[in-house]
Amino acid sequence: MTNLEDWIIEQGLRGSDMASLLSGFAERLAGEGIPLVRAYIALPTVNPTIRVYTHVWTRSAGTVVEGVSHERNADAFELSPFAYMMRTEQESCHWHVYGPDADRFGVFEDIRRLGGTDYLARLFSFGNASAPDLRGFGASFSTSRPEGFRPEEIARIDGLLPLLGLAAYRMTLFDLTVAMLDTYVGLSAGRRVLRGEIRRGSGTTIEAALLFADLRGFTTLADTAGPDLIARLDRHLEAMADPVAEQGGEVLKFLGDGLLAAFPITEERSHESACAAAIRAAQAALERNEAVNRQHETPLSLDIALHCGDVFYGNIGAAGRLDFTVIGPAVNEASRMEALCSSLDCSVILSDRVAAASPVPVRSLGRHRLRGIAAERELFTLAPVSAWTA
Repeated sequence: MTNLEDWIIEQGLRGSDMASLLSGFAERLAGEGIPLVRAYIALPTVNPTIRVYTHVWTRSAGTVVEGVSHERNADAFELSPFAYMMRTEQESCHWHVYGPDADRFGVFEDIRRLGGTDYLARLFSFGNASAPDLRGFGASFSTSRPEGFRPEEIARIDGLLPLLGLAAYRMTLFDLTVAMLDTYVGLSAGRRVLRGEIRRGSGTTIEAALLFADLRGFTTLADTAGPDLIARLDRHLEAMADPVAEQGGEVLKFLGDGLLAAFPITEERSHESACAAAIRAAQAALERNEAVNRQHETPLSLDIALHCGDVFYGNIGAAGRLDFTVIGPAVNEASRMEALCSSLDCSVILSDRVAAASPVPVRSLGRHRLRGIAAERELFTLAPVSAWTA
C-alpha cells in the first residue's frame, strides 16, 4: 500500500471528523499530481433536523461542512447529478462541464467558476439493514486539467474510494451515536454514557438548581383536541426547553406535557450563577409559552418550580433499559412545589435557596407544607416587573 492508503486506514481507525478526512484525502491526491479543484462528499444522517451533511473541499477554501435540513431545498436534490444517478441506477458517471453537457446540472457552473473541466461522480451503498437511512454516500471530484481526468487518475480515485467509504462510515456511525445520545439523553448525560458510565446504579451526587415545568390544562385539552395536538405540544415543550439550553442547563427528561431540567453547580458555576440561570430560563420559557398561546384559541398556562439541592445523577432502571437522570428529595420537592402554582395563583414558585440568589426582586408567598414533607417551607415568586425598578 502507498502512504495515502495507510493514511486513510489510520483515519478510519482513529480519525475524528469528515472535514479532516476529505481535506487530507484531496490534498494528498493533489500531492500525487492530480490537479483537483473540488472534492465533495454527501452523507445522509439520522437526525431530527438535518437530512444530509455536505462536505465541499476546494483549493482556496479547504473543506466547508453544511447540514441540510429536512425542509430545505428538496427540489435542488432532485435536479442534482446524484438524484439522476439514483433514478437511472448508475453508481458511476463522468461528465465534461463544457460542450454538450455544460447546462445539464447547475453544479457544473460552480465547477467552471473554480477552473474545473469535468465532474467525476460516484455512489457507494453501505447496505446496513439496521440503519436504512444511512444508505451510503455520494462523492464527486473535479480537475483543472483542460482535457479532464486521465484514465489512470480515475482508476486511482476509484481504487481509493472503498477505503474512504469505510472510514467515512465509521465516522458517520460515531457521529450518529453522539447525535442520538444528545437528542434523546442530553448533552452531558450522553457524554457520560460514551465515557462508559453505563452500569445500573453508577452515578454521582451533584448539587444543582432544578427547574420543573408543567402545562396547566393540557390533560383536559387532550380529551377534545384534534390531530394537531402533538404539533402544538412540541411548540410548548420547545418554548420550555430552548431557554434551558441557552442558559447552560440541560433538559433531563420530558414528562408528558412538562420537563425536568438541571443547572449543575460546579467549580466554574457558583450556586448564585446556577440559580440565576434557572430563573432567567423560567422567565424566557413563560414569555415563549405565551407566544405559542397567541397562535391558539385555548391558552395553556405554564407552571414552573425552581429549587436547589443535592441529587443523584446517574443510571437507574431495569438491567436492559436504563435512564440517565436525577433523583432525590430535591427533585420530589420541586415537583410538589410546582403542584402549588394553581392554588397559589402564580406561574413561578421558588424555594428559599433559589430566591436568595435571584437576580430580580422576589416576594414571599408565606410558609407552606409540601406533601410528604413534615416541615413547612417558605416559598417565593417573582415580583411584578413594576417592582424591579422601584
